[in-house]
Amino acid sequence: MDWVGALVRLYPRDYRARHGADLAAAMRAVAERERAAGAGAFVTAARLTADAIVSSFVIRTQPRAPHLSRPAGDSIMQSLAQDLRYALRLLRRAPLFSALVVSTLALAIGANTAIFSVVNGVLLRALPYHDPDRLVVLYEGITSINQPFGFSPPDIGGFRERARSYEAVAAFRSAEYELSGVDQPERISGARVSAGLMDVLGVSPALGRTFTAEEDAGRQPVAILSDGLWRRKFAADPSVVGRAVALDRRAYTVVGVMPQGFTFPNRGPRLNNVPADVYLPISFTQGELRAFGSMYNNSLVGRLKPGVTPVQAATEADGIVGRLVREMYPAELQGIPLRIAVAPLAEDVVGNIRRILFLLLAAVGVVLLIACADIACLMLTRAAAREREMAIRSALGAGRARVMRLILIETGLLALIGGALGLALAWWGQRLLLAAAPIAVPRAAEITFDVRVLAFTLIVATLAALVCGLLPALESAGRESGAALKEAGRGASAGTRQRRILAGLVTAQFACAVVLLAAGGLLIKSFVKLMAVDPGIDTTRAVSAATSLPAGSYRGGADVRRFYVQLLERVSRLPGVTAAGAATDLPLSVRERRVFTIENPSEASRALGRTVANDWVMGNYFEAVGVRVLRGRALSDADTLTSEPVVVVNETLAKRYWPGEDPVGRRIAWGLESNHQPWMRVVGVIGDIKHAGLAAPTEPETWQPWLQMPDQILGSTIVGVFRSMKLMVRAQVPPTTLVPAIRQEVRALDPALPVTGVQTLEEIVGASASSQRFNAALLGGFAGVALLLAAVGVGGVLAISVSRRTQEIGIRLALGADAVSVIRMVTRQGMTLVAAGLAIGLPLAFAAARLLRALLFETAPYDAVAFAAAAAALVVVAFLACAVPAIRASRVSPVTALRID
Repeated sequence: MDWVGALVRLYPRDYRARHGADLAAAMRAVAERERAAGAGAFVTAARLTADAIVSSFVIRTQPRAPHLSRPAGDSIMQSLAQDLRYALRLLRRAPLFSALVVSTLALAIGANTAIFSVVNGVLLRALPYHDPDRLVVLYEGITSINQPFGFSPPDIGGFRERARSYEAVAAFRSAEYELSGVDQPERISGARVSAGLMDVLGVSPALGRTFTAEEDAGRQPVAILSDGLWRRKFAADPSVVGRAVALDRRAYTVVGVMPQGFTFPNRGPRLNNVPADVYLPISFTQGELRAFGSMYNNSLVGRLKPGVTPVQAATEADGIVGRLVREMYPAELQGIPLRIAVAPLAEDVVGNIRRILFLLLAAVGVVLLIACADIACLMLTRAAAREREMAIRSALGAGRARVMRLILIETGLLALIGGALGLALAWWGQRLLLAAAPIAVPRAAEITFDVRVLAFTLIVATLAALVCGLLPALESAGRESGAALKEAGRGASAGTRQRRILAGLVTAQFACAVVLLAAGGLLIKSFVKLMAVDPGIDTTRAVSAATSLPAGSYRGGADVRRFYVQLLERVSRLPGVTAAGAATDLPLSVRERRVFTIENPSEASRALGRTVANDWVMGNYFEAVGVRVLRGRALSDADTLTSEPVVVVNETLAKRYWPGEDPVGRRIAWGLESNHQPWMRVVGVIGDIKHAGLAAPTEPETWQPWLQMPDQILGSTIVGVFRSMKLMVRAQVPPTTLVPAIRQEVRALDPALPVTGVQTLEEIVGASASSQRFNAALLGGFAGVALLLAAVGVGGVLAISVSRRTQEIGIRLALGADAVSVIRMVTRQGMTLVAAGLAIGLPLAFAAARLLRALLFETAPYDAVAFAAAAAALVVVAFLACAVPAIRASRVSPVTALRID
């Protein structure tokens, strides 16, 4: 039991010199007695540690003579054991009080632990790769586009040859595959990766091996399974290595299985952010390797050499990008304004969620402080009721340290029970939080209750015990026994000092509550404004469903074209359907960005950016999504390969590049002016559709006829964008009732083809605002809890005040005061505390509002309406909380009150 010596060293040096041997002997005796009684070593050590921490703290803060610190003849351990047994008896005698304190602490500690477990798993733990601080992610971009995008295939090889800051770099991109030959075919997520990706990450397969360079270069049909897919679809069978699996109805040989807990790509980055179930070689074709200035859909991850920082790597990238264009690009593309961005991989994964997680952690911390203030008020009241007991103890020789220790042990016991229950609530709340999150939280699989989370819970429970118990302990220990006995004997009211302490705690509660209310009000107003944004489409009675054609069964573009034309014809004939179309992307989530050229541009338009969002559509797509045609016409089935290339533009593009003119009949082309593709004639202008989410600014957008794509592009498996289409169906009946019929039509054409992504247009628009809704709901909920706790605090303090001023109120009523004046007197007392809380809390709320700036939509962080609403809500709820004890005070019987001794 070497740990006994460590516990003894917790005590002050002079105290150890006098009692160290006795302390050690007593601890060993207690440990031996507990062991003989069957208690576990861990439980025994925990009890002795808690006792040593509490008693050493009391001795350090309130040193007393040894003969007054405990009863004569008792060891410190015996004294602590007596205090602990006495505290347990007190809690059993007051079950309602104990249950209230424990439940309040359990909720507050549980909320803190749940949020911290997410913060720990997402932000504090290192990425589960070898030496993750040396991993960076690289993006290419064009200066006219604010957001960077992926790497073009030829640029990956060129960058790898010229970069000197990296041990190795590897490319990857997300993909989807149809997994068949199993119990139930389904669409699974995948990733095409360079052969050296696992070496760059520093992770080896649990079974088998990684890809070889020859397999990558030769486009060999090999695959590596994730641990999750291996367990879910192959029953964790080790013999799966070497067997063939059917992906997109082609046979791939399994060469490895990744270890449990491995996730890649991660959620969070702006590109290629879907965790993969299966990994295939990226195997760039010769066509891809010559695709200069296009196909920016690959992500690049690199491992820095030892001693190289991300800043140094970014500086080197700035120098490489110019050489890359000059030395590799064709002459007609020499003017492309290319740039390269370098960022730590960890920052790229968690950057978008970092702010809201820390804000939520701060919010639950404030809720915990308010809860502790409430409990401190209860403990002060309880201590006041026990003044006579404490006075007798002091009169019999108990020192201030012993009195403080008794109350701190009681509070610590409550906090320990509350912390244990809070840990259980946190486990449940963490899963509820992740399930309610609008999108999959980055690194969600790594969120666990590890030692760090358990230590956090213990620290929070300890701090809660000190915050809740220190004031009552100091107040009880500081009272003179003689005065307390006299006042207790007369039933006198609490002293001025205690009333001030209670008032200060309630004021602090309201100050904290107004900060959370203001923050919640800002997010709620921001969300309301976001939902008021016109998405540009009619969201009623429209449903979407997605499908993708596997290359194994649909080898050429003609097969792909035939399937989707037949499917739209079948769906259009379903009863109740008024319009049916399809697109490569859904509204509010268009991914494609292209550089374009205007025929005969004006001088003003030459100075504008030349990037546009682009989508390919077929059928009656515009009618199906309910968009307005402002000029010209929509695209139709007559726009085919044999007709003139056409395009439809949105209102923003028309106004920006042809202000005051009719754009119908004008022509645009893809690419730079020196190297544009065939001209496309503008045949129509439609109303703006939000293509990047409700909160994103509306940018120029174009729509091309899917049927005008050549067969070699439709059948391409390099990207496969034209093989995956999103059906959009508008009906006169509830759209979800059509989903079984749509599935039946797909099965009629291909019985094994899965239908995924079924959602209404209302759900699509709602999903665009899901992050803002989640933020507003969670922070608003914490604000509501804080307000409720603050209201309980002020109501409780006033109730205590009324009960202790019963004689005074009775005398007032006997002398002619009416009930209204009594109500006004009590209410004024409570609202004075509220006003003080507002005076302190509003400046704090103004300071904290700056942290919300990045989370707000068209709402200033110092919005007067939000702050006024927060203050009004606080005043109304506080007034209602004050009304109950005020009305009770007005009903005091003067005769009964005057009889009280």
